[in-house]
Formats: sequence, C-alpha cells, structure tokens
Amino acid sequence: MAWTPLLATADWMSSDVRGRVASALDVAAELADGPARLAAWTGRQDLARVGADTTGLREIALAEHGIEVAAPFLDNEVIRACLAVPADQRGTPSRYKPLLGEAFAHAGVLPPFVLARSTKGGFNALAYAGLRDHASVLRHLLGPSSRLAAAGLITETPVATMLQRAAAGQPTAQGALHLAVAAEVWLRQLETAPARWEVNSRVATA
Repeated sequence: MAWTPLLATADWMSSDVRGRVASALDVAAELADGPARLAAWTGRQDLARVGADTTGLREIALAEHGIEVAAPFLDNEVIRACLAVPADQRGTPSRYKPLLGEAFAHAGVLPPFVLARSTKGGFNALAYAGLRDHASVLRHLLGPSSRLAAAGLITETPVATMLQRAAAGQPTAQGALHLAVAAEVWLRQLETAPARWEVNSRVATA
C-alpha cells in the first residue's frame, strides 16, 4: 500500500474495479522483492518523477514560449550530494529543508527569507478559480460519456459531487482530479490518433 498511495480516485471506482485493484495489489505484494527501507526507494521515485515532469515543462516552455527553464537542484552533482545523506536524515520535523539550509547558509547565494521560510507558495486560489470557470467542461469530460466511466474506473455520482464542491471553492482532491482528467484526455486522444506502444520493464514509448 505504501508503494501505491491510496488516492480519492479509489472512491470513484466501481466496486468491481476496486476489488480487482485490491487483488492485483495482493499479488504484487506477494511477488515483489520490496526495498529494505522504503524512504530511500520513495525518494528516488519522487526524484525520477520530478525530473521527468521538469523535462517536459522545459520542452514546452522553450518550444511554445522561447523560455529557458533552469533546474539547478536537479543537477547531477547536487543530486549525488543529497543522496549521499541517509534518507531519514534529509528531513526533520523541526527544520524546513535542512540540507538546503546547511548548503547555502553562508554562501550568500540565496536571500535569507528563502532559507528562513517554512512553507511553499500557495496556488489554491488560482486552482479553484480554474475549476469553477471550467466546471461544465469537466462535468462533460468525466460524465456519462467518459472513457474512464465506461471502464468502471470512475462513477458519475461521486465525481459530480466532487466537481460541485470544487466549483464552490470547498476542499477538493485536486491531485486525484488532475490524474483523472489527464487519463481521460489521453484515452480520447488515442481514439483519434492511435499510437503503437512498446512497454518494457522501465518505460512505455510510442
């Protein structure tokens, strides 16, 4: 279960699909050779995901807007230095980003307020405004004609309730909604521009 975080999308599935997913996880847990320490494994998985996302965003920014995106914290030497520290020592409840603070405390590179902050910037207001403005589009996308709905991966009532809450600015599982929308758009695109996919042990490529 730790390898596969339980998202709100689990509540949107049909009971039959939930049962199949549970059975698949049981089989995977019995057959998989799990990592000795989960923190190190999840750290590398998160790093791979952030790196892939940043690469995609960099290509979009350059191709569509002519903007070069820099990601100095994803530099190989920075990554090697961070991974040299045991996973359980890279974070602490009492300090925000302790490795960053130690590395730049006396370098004069980052402004003091960056090292002193204890939260990330919030974009919830923009996200909820977008959900409110495009609520009807999302309802249509994830409604009865949804490809995910046809596969039993989402059901109409909980999704409609969630979108209604989002449009009203109430707390919403935005990450789960993002994944559902991305999967739905991808499935619809396959119908108009089918691609042949080759899947190996690491990646899927068109």
